[in-house]
Amino acid sequence: MIDFLQTTEGVVTAAAAYLLIGLGWNLVYNTCGYLNLAMGTFYILGAVFSWKLEAAGHIHSPFILVVLVCAAVGAIGFAAERLLLRRLGGNALNALIVTIGLNLMLLQLAMKLSPATVIRPELFISGGISPGGVHISYQELIVWATAAAVTAGLFVFFTRTDLGRTMRACTDNRPAAEGLGIKVPTLATIAFTVSAILAALAAFVVAPTQGSAYNSGDLIAIKAFMAVSIVGLGRNGGAIFGAFLVAAVEGYVARYWNPEISNIVVLSGFLVVLYVYAVRSTGGRFVPSWMRIRRRPTAPQGV
Repeated sequence: MIDFLQTTEGVVTAAAAYLLIGLGWNLVYNTCGYLNLAMGTFYILGAVFSWKLEAAGHIHSPFILVVLVCAAVGAIGFAAERLLLRRLGGNALNALIVTIGLNLMLLQLAMKLSPATVIRPELFISGGISPGGVHISYQELIVWATAAAVTAGLFVFFTRTDLGRTMRACTDNRPAAEGLGIKVPTLATIAFTVSAILAALAAFVVAPTQGSAYNSGDLIAIKAFMAVSIVGLGRNGGAIFGAFLVAAVEGYVARYWNPEISNIVVLSGFLVVLYVYAVRSTGGRFVPSWMRIRRRPTAPQGV
């Protein structure tokens, strides 16, 4: 029983990380109408900048580090949106392609700033608690609290504020929003910048518990994307359920079946999610025509 509860504790921590990154996915999608495929590298840059500031800058206060890390990654996101993405005029396919290039470029930056081995920034606070024999570190409690606070804040922002509802209206009908005088490009810049900050914040609180390598961000971003896509991309409420589901499958498969295939199982589910969205977007059916059961036509009544 203790083993199950300890595994569940790890599942909650992983779900919190996927949720933080997934909220960034949703933020860009809800406001800009496209997917930011550089989310994984923004996450890694958060871990790399944190480790670099501690090792080279000798800055060890988490309160100072979080400001510097989020500001640095946010500045990169702001510059990328203003210089590259804004010029595309809301074209989702072109934006998708540009974010792929942005991801590759930032990956090279992360590689230059970090060694090939796994980096692990310092814990904010050492120690932990052990309710019922299940060890929970204070750092993991910080991860949980951060995910809960960000989720609650974004929920209130998008449902209770005029600016949040305006940002959601941008992707529902961009031409109509522009016709009403809404500054859609400005809101897109804000959303893209905040999404980069959310990814960096996730790495800042998560990396001290498990470490990060410069090339590990894409896999984490894919899992986060899967989490927010299970119920419906853009729905922050569904993202909570999806994050726990993805983390649970990954954690329990690794613990009770085989840790070497846990990622394979999760990524197989990712392919299913992509297939469902592709079929829905084209108005097709999930089962190929040759596999469908054909019923005999019934004779009209009265004949």
